[in-house]
Amino acid sequence: MKLQELRWLSILLIISSSCADQVVYLDDDHPGLIPKKYAVGIINMDDRFQQNMTMSPDGKEQLFTITDAALWRYESIVRVKIIEDEVLIDTPPFVADFQYENHQFIGEPMISPDNEHLYFIADYPPDIWHSRRTDVGDWSKPDKMTEISTAKDDWYVSLSRNGSLYFTNGTVYKSPLEKGQYTSKTRWESPFNMKDVRDPCISPGEDFMIFTYTDTLSTNQSDLFVSFKDDQGNWSEAKNLGKEINTEHREFAPYISPDEQFLFFSRRDQWQNAGFSNIYWVSLKVVEKLRP
Repeated sequence: MKLQELRWLSILLIISSSCADQVVYLDDDHPGLIPKKYAVGIINMDDRFQQNMTMSPDGKEQLFTITDAALWRYESIVRVKIIEDEVLIDTPPFVADFQYENHQFIGEPMISPDNEHLYFIADYPPDIWHSRRTDVGDWSKPDKMTEISTAKDDWYVSLSRNGSLYFTNGTVYKSPLEKGQYTSKTRWESPFNMKDVRDPCISPGEDFMIFTYTDTLSTNQSDLFVSFKDDQGNWSEAKNLGKEINTEHREFAPYISPDEQFLFFSRRDQWQNAGFSNIYWVSLKVVEKLRP
């Protein structure tokens, strides 16, 4: 499929909705405690490398990153829009028309909980960019978020329900929403934010965070971990999500569905010269069962 072209698919038989908040999914085979590939043939395709899922609050707009196999280079962002019983797949204009300063590199989209903002990283070294929802429902020309940028490479935005923005450059930072703007950041205080912490995914209520870091026993393996906040505001030690989630491959890019029913994450066999990279989903109970 050429990503610049629009593509319609009839998916009447596989569109499903969550009973909780009527989030529309592209897969009616909802997972339990064992992860499954999400929406095979639409999101996951054997002839490409996909990662980093995000979706609008109703699930009718879903975006993800396409990478290459050799160098894990972010090549594009693909959008899936659900309209009645069909989907439209395209490369959104903010991606197709993006003006790179250094290198073509774009990915890690994240739609805000209020559906009014979109964040992603682009160019290389990567910076965080922001786009607003327009009156016609698409995304505006993006702006670089220079106010909270660091001197290092900035990656992977995650947002809580109150608008607090988290990202990482190897260390996790939090930027509060102040009068509709992000103008400051502080290092996130936790007992494990000392090592190379990647892909922070904050829960909507900011009571737990899922993230990636490399297991010290195997430098060629990254796993998903979780930390919980107690009633006094203290964060627990990191807990590995377990062998059903974490394999001998690389697990990364956690994302919590808008209805808080599912955890999405990505799995890639190796950094370079990869054989596969896919997006999985699993019941969020795999996280809740680890809560103290």
